[in-house]
Amino acid sequence: MRLFIGIELPDAIKQTLLEFQSELRHHGVDGLWKSEENFHITLEFLGELDHNALPIITETLSKGVRKHSRFMLSIGGLGAFPSFKRPHTLWTGVGGSLSELDQLRDEIHTELAKNGFILEDRKFKPHITLASRPKLYDIDLSVFHTKKLGEFIVKEVVLFESRAIGGKRTYMNLYSTSLYPQF
Repeated sequence: MRLFIGIELPDAIKQTLLEFQSELRHHGVDGLWKSEENFHITLEFLGELDHNALPIITETLSKGVRKHSRFMLSIGGLGAFPSFKRPHTLWTGVGGSLSELDQLRDEIHTELAKNGFILEDRKFKPHITLASRPKLYDIDLSVFHTKKLGEFIVKEVVLFESRAIGGKRTYMNLYSTSLYPQF
């Protein structure tokens, strides 16, 4: 099973992201566009794991999340990994209560590491992937760098399974745990 932990986005935000993708297409950007059902914020990529790891992951996730209250995030802007000159991934950024997001992610990361999971070591950079292998054709995208797309309240954290179905990646919600309702 290919697993990751993330934040599911509300339908209204997903619709806004689809509209943003359309704007970018009309501006001349090409690439492999992410589908609406696959928009999310990854907190921790776990990789290929055996089904037997699920009870430990769900217990760890519940333990790591239960101390945290709901918080507000905003999305907007445009970025590229590793850069706009050599883009592999086109994304929109995440802002708002980043200290709460970082604390939540760090708590989950720490709990998983304590339970023996081998985790990625790179710095956490919250984002939402819009397209893979984008072709920018020397297009001036500066008008999109500060575009505000919306905000939402983070209410839960989800354990997703990533499956290849019909040659397309599909993310299945295997387990979710709620943050404490502060709002």
